[in-house]
Amino acid sequence: MLRHIDIQNCEQVTPADQPAPMLDWIPISKIVMDDEYQRELKPNNWAAIKRIAADFHWSRFSPVLLAPIEGGLYSCIDGQHRTHAAAICGFDRVPAMITTVTKAEQARAFVHVNGSQIRVSGHQVYRAALAAREPWAVSCRDAVEAADCRLMMNNSTLAKDKKPGEVFCIALIRKLVEAGKAGAVTAGLQALRAYEPEKVALYADYVLTPWLTAVASDPAFVNADLVAVLRKRNPYQVIEAAERYAGVERLPTAPTKRQFFERQILEHGFTVAA
Repeated sequence: MLRHIDIQNCEQVTPADQPAPMLDWIPISKIVMDDEYQRELKPNNWAAIKRIAADFHWSRFSPVLLAPIEGGLYSCIDGQHRTHAAAICGFDRVPAMITTVTKAEQARAFVHVNGSQIRVSGHQVYRAALAAREPWAVSCRDAVEAADCRLMMNNSTLAKDKKPGEVFCIALIRKLVEAGKAGAVTAGLQALRAYEPEKVALYADYVLTPWLTAVASDPAFVNADLVAVLRKRNPYQVIEAAERYAGVERLPTAPTKRQFFERQILEHGFTVAA
């Protein structure tokens, strides 16, 4: 059965005012990648490129998305894997949709095209969103940097490569900041920096998720003496105790760990020296 495009039951939508794109075959030599928002090609990316090249068919090649930039070049918004694969196959041109947009809009387009797909990590989405000056990304960066920490744009899987204050849990920070808890993010991270400045493991998701969600659970906790809370009982002991309790009582682990930190803050974060 064949169907035509039928929109009779849809309301008409007026799109944003914008120049119409062009379709053309563009020399690969004129296509460049802007590392401010494009992903770095790592071994897994090269493996994907080589898989595309090994079974290359134009019928499976959707036009790449480009934006003209100075020097007669084109910035690749989407399609760098396909373009590399075409080059490996000996082609010197690729079909492209060319849209004249600002650099910020190029980064926003990258986020929109790739943000919901598994092949682009949250770190890559954050980096592109920051390049586009997306409010959520700027707010996340600012909340973390206010604590003398850094929200990382790339994920490092090797512990030896990580440094104190480097925060990798993009999703957690974004969730808290978008919920209006940026102050809690800053306060929680500041406490960790003051507690053990050189301890890299404090910035792992294992610690940050229950700790920051606990600090964010009550507006009053932002003004608590959070360093005193951490010194009274170190966060690893709190987490281990919560995990044991959750196991015995058959409770969900994540909220139990958060609640244990909340209790610690209530008991030790508001004491007044005599």
